[in-house]
Amino acid sequence: MSENRIAIIGTGLIGTSIGLGLARRPGRNYELVGADRDRANAKAAKKLGAIDREVGSLEEAVERAGLVVIATPVVAARRILEDIGRFLTPGAVVTDVCSTKAEVMRWAAEFLPETAHFVGGHPMAGREKSGPEAASADLFQGATWAVTPSPRADERAVQVVLGLIEALGAVPLYIDPAEHDQYAAAVSHVPLLASVALFRMVRDSQGWEDAALLAGPGFRDITRLASGDPTMARDIMLTNREAVLHWIGRLQDELGSIRTALETGADAIYDLFRSTQLDRDTFIEHPPQRRRPEGVEPPSARDAIGRMFVGGLYDRIKEASDRLPTAPADDRELRRKLGMEDDRP
Repeated sequence: MSENRIAIIGTGLIGTSIGLGLARRPGRNYELVGADRDRANAKAAKKLGAIDREVGSLEEAVERAGLVVIATPVVAARRILEDIGRFLTPGAVVTDVCSTKAEVMRWAAEFLPETAHFVGGHPMAGREKSGPEAASADLFQGATWAVTPSPRADERAVQVVLGLIEALGAVPLYIDPAEHDQYAAAVSHVPLLASVALFRMVRDSQGWEDAALLAGPGFRDITRLASGDPTMARDIMLTNREAVLHWIGRLQDELGSIRTALETGADAIYDLFRSTQLDRDTFIEHPPQRRRPEGVEPPSARDAIGRMFVGGLYDRIKEASDRLPTAPADDRELRRKLGMEDDRP
């Protein structure tokens, strides 16, 4: 590969935050290229330092890129996967950050060439505001990042994506695409709809002006998701319709149970709140263990990104230098150029 390049397609909140996180890595040996249908977004991302160069076409973005990150709403990802296939360098790793996974995995299998390695992804992080101006290099710190490799993605490709996730401070969770969509509907997509429903319920009432004066932090917090990107929200619902409908039904059942408790009396109401409090406190204090891909050890971010660009040469240099108490000056310089050693004293 004549250039070390990571292409970020889509420079909104998530894409720009990924760029900011990667750009600040000390001694990095890769170029960050950004492309966006809205050129103003790409220019803003460049001004923020999230990308080194913004380009006007998908071909320019993915040409000679070792890693391609698709950071767009779900429906737009279909067209991108269809269009970039003929421009990808053989062996390129392609990943995404879309909020639903089953459809994206099908599109990748249909459109990408056999020489490309697709590893689906979804960071469980975001903000109610969209666009590059809302981005942050720390957006993914401690966040769960779902990982859904395609059947033909090799271990190297999975390692590259795990390294990307580590570099951004997130924690990978290996999960089946259909399972991801089912549970994401419960913990992410239906909460979005509940936020919209609650705000619309109050906003459309005759007493809105007076009610708005009473709306404090609780109301603002629970309706925060309603301020998100409408295009992203629409695409989530279109590509995960059945799972969302399932959990809407479950939510309606729960509201029915709450209504019954209110009609029953004080003890039923107390029991409802007390049992829920205990369950939620247990969840917060003792979160479930995360799963990693079976047989794939998490790499260091530096090792994974180094291997992506220079392959076996990286491992030979690392092995040789690690055997020495102090690496020769020439070797240290080569390690620095490959991003394996910091420039800091």
